[in-house]
Amino acid sequence: MDLTPTRSRLLDAAATVFLAHGFAAASMDMVRQEAGVSNGSLYHHFPTKALLADALYAHTLRDFHAALLRPITGRATAQSGVKGLIRAYIAWVEQHPDRARLLHELRRTGDMTGGAEMGAANAEAFGALAQWIDGKVAAGEMRAIPFPVWMALVFAPAMSLTQQWVAQDKPAVPPKVRAALEHGAWMAVAGDAP
Repeated sequence: MDLTPTRSRLLDAAATVFLAHGFAAASMDMVRQEAGVSNGSLYHHFPTKALLADALYAHTLRDFHAALLRPITGRATAQSGVKGLIRAYIAWVEQHPDRARLLHELRRTGDMTGGAEMGAANAEAFGALAQWIDGKVAAGEMRAIPFPVWMALVFAPAMSLTQQWVAQDKPAVPPKVRAALEHGAWMAVAGDAP
């Protein structure tokens, strides 16, 4: 999605305000002031706080997905791809702790509509991931597992630890934890040994 300069400023301002005050306490006027735009500009782009939250969530999610899916492009094996997905997940959280916290906070407390923009952000990434998984299953490198179960097996452990990581001043995931998460994700979906 192309961002106009005003829309981009509003999303950046919303991230700042939501992180500083929490979604519930943040107001549209706080966002408007932080962005330095008029009421007309704010409400032209985002008629409600829920739609602003939707757009911010989708915008942040697209950035996360772009980083996350890099390891499965090209000729990655199933094992290197699954481990790479976890490695990319952790690296993104370490590099962008505020954005990771924002995703968790909006998902947990945001009064989002679950609109088309959010759905499109997930559909793009999930479609690419599902296609990659299907290819690896067909090649016998991974077991056939329903997609929602596959996602839970691979990502739930790292997702459950994300809040702990982003609570640190400078998130750093110890190498042993990273290795254990990568290995656990792979073992959960690995193909049956011959």
